[in-house]
Amino acid sequence: MRTFTIKLLGVIRYLRPDRNPLRRPVDRTHARLMIALGVLFLVLAPLAVIVTARVAGGAGVRAERLQTHTRHKVDAVVIDASPTGSRGVLDQAVRIGWRDTAGIRHSAVVPTAGNEPVGTHRSIWIDRAGRLTSHPRKHSQTIADSIMAAVTALTLIGLLHSAARTLVDRRLERRRLELWEREWAAVAPRWTGLP
Repeated sequence: MRTFTIKLLGVIRYLRPDRNPLRRPVDRTHARLMIALGVLFLVLAPLAVIVTARVAGGAGVRAERLQTHTRHKVDAVVIDASPTGSRGVLDQAVRIGWRDTAGIRHSAVVPTAGNEPVGTHRSIWIDRAGRLTSHPRKHSQTIADSIMAAVTALTLIGLLHSAARTLVDRRLERRRLELWEREWAAVAPRWTGLP
């Protein structure tokens, strides 16, 4: 705790305005810009996180609703246990058949986890056209996507903040070195006795 207090007091001493003759205007400018960048980050970061999470969450909820209304669960039957002619361990597949909501028959080759004999029933999801599709989007996926989007936004804001700080530091350091060279050129002949 003592170390933190000492560091905090050092930062406050560095940032506070004073009339120290050794502190040049470029140093004061640097302190002001660092404060401005810090405040800007503290304002923009939460704002970006909230906006990004809401936008991603809203898009996810709309996708959930749409998929819930356009996808249906139907019962399919295995009609061919080896549709490709070969049954390797890695590429096991079966042909299944089903009827859509209009009563039209469809079939497709799908992967299988194990040995499914002809006549085995399985549940599948289909779209309005009767084609195979995936399970409707779950709300947990929407939440995860919102969190991921918010973290990404925070990371990008942090990277922009870091880049801005680096740019300001480099430019002001270049200015400090120019001032140092100019001051040294004026003082060096007096100290060294050389022209």
